[in-house]
Amino acid sequence: MTYIDSVSIGLPEHHYSTADIVRAASEWLKAAPEQRALFDRLSHSTQIESRAFAIPVEQILSLNGPGTRAKIFSEVGSQLLSDVISKGLSASSLQANDVGALLFTSCTVPSIPAIDVKAIDALKLPPGLIRLPIFQHGCAGGAVGLSLASQLAPPGKATLLASVELCSLIYQAQDLSGGNLVGSAIFGDGAACVVLKPDSGKLRVVATSSHLIPGTSHLMGYDIFDDGTHLRLDREVPQCLAHHAPELIPSFLAQHSLKPEDVRWWIFHPGGAKILHALQESLRLEPEQCRWGWESLRKHGNMSSASVLFALCQFLDERPYRPGDKAFMLGVGPGLMLQLNLFECVA
Repeated sequence: MTYIDSVSIGLPEHHYSTADIVRAASEWLKAAPEQRALFDRLSHSTQIESRAFAIPVEQILSLNGPGTRAKIFSEVGSQLLSDVISKGLSASSLQANDVGALLFTSCTVPSIPAIDVKAIDALKLPPGLIRLPIFQHGCAGGAVGLSLASQLAPPGKATLLASVELCSLIYQAQDLSGGNLVGSAIFGDGAACVVLKPDSGKLRVVATSSHLIPGTSHLMGYDIFDDGTHLRLDREVPQCLAHHAPELIPSFLAQHSLKPEDVRWWIFHPGGAKILHALQESLRLEPEQCRWGWESLRKHGNMSSASVLFALCQFLDERPYRPGDKAFMLGVGPGLMLQLNLFECVA
């Protein structure tokens, strides 16, 4: 068995309200009044109150070329990663030598080696640990990482799942497409670390499953152009999820002699207000059952693979559950894919 023992989170130092960002974007879009009006409408409909960024918003607006972005990611991202891992070890009363595996997820900058190497060196984690950096699961990386961590945990050792997403570094000033405008209105930066133990914890990992929805790979991802990565985010994503999730989730739960009504708590990837609305309504859930995705979105925006871990952190901090309750995590990522994780609440 594998248990989730603790979740630690971290944010970069530059914090902005949605009003701050709208004012900054007025300079970006001053020569494109239609796009400026659209960005204003999008920003005020997101239900996001604030976001944190790795660099000041003025510097984001002047980003140019992949080299600068990679340098910022290496410097800021590696420090955030070391910080959240250190917090995770402390929260779970672990020493560096207690760690047997480290999974690292990010879809911001594809650095080689991944920045987990810097964190391993800085924290003196065992050089022989199992390490698995993953990039192309995108927003689903946190939920996928939990599934992989539960399967790869070495006997008698703790496993760490860490995420660092500096989504602000994906911003492209010349891209006035709807996808880039939406991304600029919802994405933020953050980091998280989950500690999994083989013998005790707050949540027991019961089962996990991944599912690709055929014919949907065009809906979400990155387009790679000469100036770097450009976000691809189609407006059909919420409707697609609302159509498929109510079919896939009951089938998955039935394999474990459960029905959706047997699951008390739901932790959704905070991909956006429309996505959360679509999932909540299609699964006929009460707001109280799935409020952590909403709270994470409101406070921090969409931080890609780290977002669902922020929602999980708040769920564990609040502890609304009783031992034996079932909790369900749904990750959403490019593919279009759904990651289904079933937990049992322990303590």
